[in-house]
Amino acid sequence: MNISIGLLVSAFFVALLHTAIPSHWLCFVLVGRARGWSPRKTMAVAGGTGALHVAMTVSLGLLFAWGESKVLHAEDLERVGGWTLIAIGALYLFLHMTHGGHHHEREASASDRVALAALIFAVTVSPCSLAIPILVTAAATSVAQVVLITLVLLATTVGNMVMLVGLTGLGADRIPFAFFDRYEKLMLGGVLIAVGAFLLLAHNH
Repeated sequence: MNISIGLLVSAFFVALLHTAIPSHWLCFVLVGRARGWSPRKTMAVAGGTGALHVAMTVSLGLLFAWGESKVLHAEDLERVGGWTLIAIGALYLFLHMTHGGHHHEREASASDRVALAALIFAVTVSPCSLAIPILVTAAATSVAQVVLITLVLLATTVGNMVMLVGLTGLGADRIPFAFFDRYEKLMLGGVLIAVGAFLLLAHNH
């Protein structure tokens, strides 16, 4: 079994640095706090999204390794995620301007689902571009190498996202966020637009 320690170490550091980007964890803290999610739910959402994020990255890596890179580009997916977040953020701003900060329980539940879907979709379709060449190289080596790199990416990505969300969430709980009750949609819209803009600007060549 031909295993490259160098590829495994590279995958670890790439995933660690990639998930340190605020768009991969801070948005969960802010949206979770605005929606009144428990710390456990916020970390669970972040962890689940991280797993989907890795699945997308690995799928693209294997697809590129099989010679389909001319059909699908990681940057295209990142742009889709960015524009989707901006569109949903704009919707929240519109709802804030038309309904203010007051909302009914049914509306809050629907808003909860929209925020959750937006975060999951945007992070999932924004793969770790730096990990794709590592996966392509691993695919040319052995199946075992691909499996090990996938496990490293999964453990590092999910672990780091959950840790950062948990630690930041603990600090956020000590801050008085009474203004969220009135400006919830305004805050959510601003956060989603900011993250979407970051995804677009970070990959604008």
